[in-house]
Amino acid sequence: MSYVLDSPTMIPVLQLPTETARVEQVLGRLRLDPADLALSRGPLAKAEESVRQILADVAQRGDDAIVEYSRQFDDPQFTAQQIRISPEEMRRAADRVSDEQLDAIRQSIEQVRQYQQHIMPVAPPPLRRDGAELGLRFTPLDSAALYFPAGKAAYPSSLIMLAVPAQVAGVQELVAVTAPSRFGKSDLVLAAAHELGIQTMLRGSGVAMIAALAFGTASVKRVDKIVGPGNTYVQLAKRMLFGGVGIDGFLGPSEIVTLADDTANARFIAADLLAQAEHDPGNAFLLTNSPGLAQRVLAELQRQLPALRRTDAIKKALAQNSAIVVDSSMDRLVELANRFAAEHVNIQTTDDEAVLAKLRHGGAVFVGPWSAVAAGDYVAGPSHCLPTGTTARFTSGVSVYEFLKRSSIERYTCDALDAEADAIMTLAKAEGLDAHAASVAIRLDESPEY
Repeated sequence: MSYVLDSPTMIPVLQLPTETARVEQVLGRLRLDPADLALSRGPLAKAEESVRQILADVAQRGDDAIVEYSRQFDDPQFTAQQIRISPEEMRRAADRVSDEQLDAIRQSIEQVRQYQQHIMPVAPPPLRRDGAELGLRFTPLDSAALYFPAGKAAYPSSLIMLAVPAQVAGVQELVAVTAPSRFGKSDLVLAAAHELGIQTMLRGSGVAMIAALAFGTASVKRVDKIVGPGNTYVQLAKRMLFGGVGIDGFLGPSEIVTLADDTANARFIAADLLAQAEHDPGNAFLLTNSPGLAQRVLAELQRQLPALRRTDAIKKALAQNSAIVVDSSMDRLVELANRFAAEHVNIQTTDDEAVLAKLRHGGAVFVGPWSAVAAGDYVAGPSHCLPTGTTARFTSGVSVYEFLKRSSIERYTCDALDAEADAIMTLAKAEGLDAHAASVAIRLDESPEY
């Protein structure tokens, strides 16, 4: 059934198990179909072809192609001279931003830095085994591009959430990249770049800039990894280029799943759902074992919506991309949440820790009624650049780890190699790799034991 509010807002309410098929449809819309990606079919096929053409064009024409696509998609007056943003332009923008906003930016930077430093991995002590020493080290990337969208709003917070983890990791060359829209030119965005100490910042249309960062052009130096959220076209571009350049994963439309029972605060839940729905697009889901809570949340959505600015985007998101799912079993709802593998998961139940223990998948988990998702969006510390489209099943959000590489360190003494030589040579010969076996045998000839 659908519960229609007195206002034009509508969000489907689905009762399990009778409406299991509709819940499956919701999951199907969220999830990237591997077959669609691999076989260039379905709704992604047309977008993929457009992306492929832009990538090829930028590879051939460089800056000229960046200018052409930036004029087509963002700013008809765009020129090649606007691709690079000077540190002085960033500084002047910071001067125009209010003290209150600058203070908030600085607080966000500081608290994200604290958290990323806290989770910075430390190499474990080496494993020692009869003369062999086996270790691990972490080293930063040489260069990374931080792409953040600017099509429908200014997002200085996204730049902070990408830049600070990279800085903590020790990346030497950081490039901030956004669109040449009015939001990309926002004083807030440039002020955040200034406060972060970003030296290289670029503007250009999304897919064209992703291509330029992978290939290099006269104005854009190629990088080792591209990270950050974006629309379907940007994410497809990253996927196509992966292998020649590193990527973080699919960071697409924002989403929230709330797990709640009858003890939860309906006002808080509705507020969090609306906060994610106002992204354009946004996805918002409540999974509850309480029909009464479902009704209270619906009433709160109706009550809170008129006071918000982005009502059209919210109404569309609630009607088309969202749902309330009611089931008598919290265990079944938690398992459904694991299938959603959502970007944000909020837990408000009588036993949050028990629910958290059963929750296996989620980009960021917010436990308890006071843990507003918006805190994670701005100041908590973990990056808000998180996996979407159920990809939290197999990947994680951006963090300091995203900008580090792991290398094993292996040291053998003569005695250690002697002790393991028979096993090495036996396996090498079994695989038909006699040169591998010989590389050990030749060392044994030099061993004092032989």
